[in-house]
Amino acid sequence: MENKLELYIVRHGETEWNKEGRLQGWLDSNLTKMGIEQVMRLKGQLQDISFDAAFSSPSKRAYDTAEILVGHYLTIEKDARLQEIHLGSWQGKRIAEIQNDDAERYEEYCCYPERYTPDTGESFQQVIQRMDEFVQFCARKLSSGKILVVSHGVAIRALILSILRLPIQHIWDFEIEGASVTKIIVTKENRMIEYIGKVF
Repeated sequence: MENKLELYIVRHGETEWNKEGRLQGWLDSNLTKMGIEQVMRLKGQLQDISFDAAFSSPSKRAYDTAEILVGHYLTIEKDARLQEIHLGSWQGKRIAEIQNDDAERYEEYCCYPERYTPDTGESFQQVIQRMDEFVQFCARKLSSGKILVVSHGVAIRALILSILRLPIQHIWDFEIEGASVTKIIVTKENRMIEYIGKVF
């Protein structure tokens, strides 16, 4: 039987800034009470899976999510490639404020992502590249087994585009809710997506 590596890619639970309608990017806010409940519910659903390794974005919201899920038996490695897209001057601002101050670029970000150009942040393509590099790293590290990975909404969508070989305009086609799981299978021959944004 062919060796396969299973990656369970989790988006962190709901945060204070998610609730307030603020963009986080590389900035951070704490998990809300609901966010913690989402992750605890997911922990119950994943309890029968014995993970061989765990990786998290360095962001506290992601690391705290990983700690709740597997911190009782695994050391979680932080990996900067798993960070959310860097949103430049938008980080920490309310969406309503951005829509008012930078309407054209925000419309491109949401409706025409292939046209979006960051100011001091990252492009979608840069996020796709680093997420792809992370999966290659995992495949080199383990040829088989199960890995828990905690990341962010745009970063997970970027990885989906990479695996499905879709252009950037499709980045918002996928629903990636808080504490949802996207499962990826990596074999020597290829990479496949088993499911996207599953909420338990």
